[in-house]
Amino acid sequence: MIVGNKAKEAVHKAVDLIAPWLEQKAHVEVDLELSRQVSAEEMDWAVVLGGDGSVLQAARRLAPGGVPMIGINVGKFGFLTETTVEQYEETLTEVLEGRCRLAERMMLACALERDGRTVLDTVGLNDAVLARTSLSRIMTIDFSVDGELVTTYRADGLIVATPVGSTAHSLAAGGPIVYPEIEALIVTPICPHTLSNRPLVLPASLTLTATAREWAQKPALTVDGQVSEELRKGDIIRIGKAAEPLRLIQTGRNTFFETLRNKLDWRGQPSYVR
Repeated sequence: MIVGNKAKEAVHKAVDLIAPWLEQKAHVEVDLELSRQVSAEEMDWAVVLGGDGSVLQAARRLAPGGVPMIGINVGKFGFLTETTVEQYEETLTEVLEGRCRLAERMMLACALERDGRTVLDTVGLNDAVLARTSLSRIMTIDFSVDGELVTTYRADGLIVATPVGSTAHSLAAGGPIVYPEIEALIVTPICPHTLSNRPLVLPASLTLTATAREWAQKPALTVDGQVSEELRKGDIIRIGKAAEPLRLIQTGRNTFFETLRNKLDWRGQPSYVR
């Protein structure tokens, strides 16, 4: 299956290039909208065309069914993709010949409960963010782990990230970079009023609960920057490890640390001219 961001002209050009080549070697279905859930019983693997946003969207559709995926960067950043359009033939040949590996990446399970019922139940690859959507005023958030109150944050918001998502919004908010094969929950407050409120790295086996008690206007829960639900007073957010991981196809073309150096511009020691 080939999926991707149908709004990008470059994605359509990539489909016109890759689909005919791939159809000579396997049965191919093109569904850029990824309009339905698919399972590993009906689909061997998927090619995702686009940037990181396309990968995040595809992960929510493919991971629950156990369908492996490989990302081909047709976007700007491409932190989560495996290769580029220019290298598609070499990369996909390796996949078709079995010269690749499956790497599992932990997903988040996020539920929003309101008045005793669940109004949002979704999964995410990067993060779940509880934050205000208007007016620059502080929020008060009760945060618990397995039913035990940890602290009450007074902050602009709270991020719960996976190791994959530790290089995204959480990193920008001062959170740590966590190796993606580790299973953990990274909790990062956004601009906390108390400077001792530092990020936490917790076991993935725990269930985290957050409740916003006071806010300015229209706080929301946002998952992977794409799924959002406005909060009401008394809403309870539960976050933990999803039942199924994302299965990423890797050819060994880029290691995690190579990606950090190339995408985050880690240059190491400065270059001195003598």
